[in-house]
Amino acid sequence: MLKIFRKIRQKLLQQNRVTRYLAYAVGEIILVVIGILIALQLNIQKEENKEKIVIEQLLIGIQADLKLEVERIDFLQAYYGDITNGIQQILLNYQGKESNTNQDLGQYFLNTFEFRKFSKFNTNYQTLYGSGLLQEIEDKTLSEEIITYYSKQFLEWSLEIYQQKASTFDFNDTPQFHPLDKLQRGANYQFIPDFRLGVGDQYATDFKEFIKDPQVLNFLVDLLHQSELVFNNLKTYKETNLTLSSRIQKYLDQ
Repeated sequence: MLKIFRKIRQKLLQQNRVTRYLAYAVGEIILVVIGILIALQLNIQKEENKEKIVIEQLLIGIQADLKLEVERIDFLQAYYGDITNGIQQILLNYQGKESNTNQDLGQYFLNTFEFRKFSKFNTNYQTLYGSGLLQEIEDKTLSEEIITYYSKQFLEWSLEIYQQKASTFDFNDTPQFHPLDKLQRGANYQFIPDFRLGVGDQYATDFKEFIKDPQVLNFLVDLLHQSELVFNNLKTYKETNLTLSSRIQKYLDQ
């Protein structure tokens, strides 16, 4: 192609047709510029397509993370549900409305100190945000919803407060509590080399008397109030999670 253009230019010069030569040269430059612009546009479209594919893959990854979070939330709802039911059983025993064995009451009470945390599965979000591709999502409302979701920490905070409240109970101020009862879940200690301590099958503490201590009652009631907040946050967080996952799916289906 370039060889043909060169021959045409040489012929025009030989015929001393300068005006036509200049017009032809300008036209040739314009064609070259148009060709460059077309190539640039194609390259831009190619890069945009690559970006779009990467964004879609990360959004699918976020959906997978959200699904893992829902599974964790379901676990926490069941886990803290058992603890809360145990606290209620203890308080009902105190009110004389239930009559559980000492072993059951001890198990309920010590279960309150077994807490679990929640952390977001945010690897794909961090990649999307850190790469700057989050701002390239065409649906800006979706971008804002994703940022808002991963910025909120209300569930984590409520679980952290529960842990703090459960950890503040001081057994030293409740002499009715037998110290070795802390080891009643002691089957878990058996993996320690040379572990020989025997704590028996039954709790030594009389929990029916133990729960009459005002400090113990205040501790349990306080945990019950915090459990209510935890459950509300778990419910709200799960609803927000499912809504965001649905919004992402709708965007991917466009």
